[in-house]
Parts: sequence; structure tokens; C-alpha cells
Amino acid sequence: MLRWGVMGTGNIAHQFVRDAYHGRGGKFVGVYSRNQSSAEAFAKEFGLPHAFSDLDAFLASPDIDVVYVASPHTSHVEQGLALIDAGKAALVEKPVAVNVADAEKLYRRSQETGVFCQEAFWTRFNPVYQQILKQARDGRLGALRFGQANFGFRSPSDPQHRLNNPDLAGGALLDIGLYPLILTLDLFGEPADIDGRVTLGDSGVDRSADLVLSYANGERCAVHYSIDYELPQTALISGERGWVELQSLWFAPNSARWQVGGGPVQVEHYPLLGKGYHYEFTATNEAIAAGRLDCAEHTQADSLTLMRLLDRIRNQWGPRYPFE
Repeated sequence: MLRWGVMGTGNIAHQFVRDAYHGRGGKFVGVYSRNQSSAEAFAKEFGLPHAFSDLDAFLASPDIDVVYVASPHTSHVEQGLALIDAGKAALVEKPVAVNVADAEKLYRRSQETGVFCQEAFWTRFNPVYQQILKQARDGRLGALRFGQANFGFRSPSDPQHRLNNPDLAGGALLDIGLYPLILTLDLFGEPADIDGRVTLGDSGVDRSADLVLSYANGERCAVHYSIDYELPQTALISGERGWVELQSLWFAPNSARWQVGGGPVQVEHYPLLGKGYHYEFTATNEAIAAGRLDCAEHTQADSLTLMRLLDRIRNQWGPRYPFE
């Protein structure tokens, strides 16, 4: 059984470690935080025997095999590289990097050293999402023509909050916009054209966007995301014979509405254990046991495709960060 550590003690770290108890093939035994009291409080909450505030000691620990990186975006590559160089497998929370160049650097080190490195994008590992997507692709809706997805909420007003802070690569795109964009990649791949509007805030980070992605064969996708206002967190896939609406939260769904061939709308429910983070936890353990450097559900190549799309949007509309 693989022994896990977590870097960071924020909300996503709590959710992931709590959900990992539903998973298989590993267990959490340690936590790292720059603040020793935060590390000790986290370790006490989850019954972890090791709490570190010394990064070198954490990296050198013989009791940790794999690390979940739950720190701010801007720390992902530096910490991921340090873990790889220490011989520890890394599951790095999305986005794996701020831009594609940094992501390439991280994955190149993984390939050179033979140490596992994976972007933690829970939607790609969610069996309900994959089941709905497979049915749509396999012809239940006929030829697929259109996709649409939303993700929006009102972020905290504190200008130093990570979502509002350009020094931490804040903004809507890298935090939540990549969710609806992953659906567009799953449906039609990389777009030929992108049109739309992106709103930047006073701090320079992007607050909201309405984008239309167009493809060579005439397909289209519409995505809407915002940290300024609420949006229904639903998604739609349309084909020539019908449509399916993934219910909120569509990126971790447990129900969907299908309308096929002019028939009545049918609501289908799917079992989902926990929040769904444990699926990528289990997949990571299985991939490492099989000697892989990434997971088949969301490979390093898949991650780079996503990063190219994020860069493309930022290059067209912004934001650019002070450190770039």
C-alpha cells in the first residue's frame, strides 16, 4: 500500500484527504505546511502520524511515497519538481502549472527520471461523467454537434484572496474556467477558432468570460464561467437525435436528463460515492503499481493539450501575471 503525503492544508486538501478514505491502494500518513501549527492541526484532524513544516525533511521522509500537491497554482511546478527530484510520485492539483511551458518542464523531468507525475483533474476520473460521455460518443444522441457548460460563483471580496491576487495567478480561468473547457476538449478536441468576451477586474485578473469555440466540421461549444456571479453548474451535450443535460454539479454528476429521438425527457440517476476525489486517488495508486508515469484517464499529453488551450485564451484576452 502506497503511503501518501499532502502539501497544503486548505479546503481542497481537506476534501481530497477525506475522500481518499473511499479509495484503494494507498493511505495518507503525512502533511506539509509552512506553518507547523497548521500541519499539526491537519494531522490531528485526519489521524496522520507525521506533520512537517520543514520542506527538506518532508522531501527526505522515508515514510512517504506519493504526494498530493494542494498548494496555490504558482507553487505547483516548483514543488512538483522538488518531489520528482526526491523520487516521490506527484499528484498535482489542477492546473498543473500556470502556463504550458512550465507544465512541459514538469513532465519532461518526470519522463527523464521515470517518476510518476499526474495532474489532478477529478472530472476526467469521474465514472459517471465518463459513462455519460461514452453514451453520447457511442451514438445515443446521433452525431454530436454542440456542447455547453457553466461554472460560476461569487468569490470573496478580499483583494489578497488567491482568486483575486495576480501574484498567485488568480482569476476565473485557471480556477474554474478549465472545467467547462475540458468538456469541449472531450467532445471535439482543440478548436479552430475562439470568439467571445473576457472581463478583467481592477486587480488585473479575469473575472468572467463568455466564449464560443468553433470546429472545422461546424461543431460549436459555448462556455460561461465567472467568479463575480452565480451560474447554474450544468452542462449540455447535443446531437442530431437528442440531448443530455448533466445536472449540477455537472463536473461531478450523479444525475442527467436525456431527450432522445423526440421521446419524453428521462431523468437518470447514477451512484456516486463521496465527492469523487477518491477515483483519481485510486487511479494514481493503480498506475504507479503498474509502472506508469501518468494515468490513462488524464495523461500528461492530455494535460498539455488543456494547458495550450488555457494559454491560447490568456494570450488573446488576458490576464498576464506579474511574474510572466
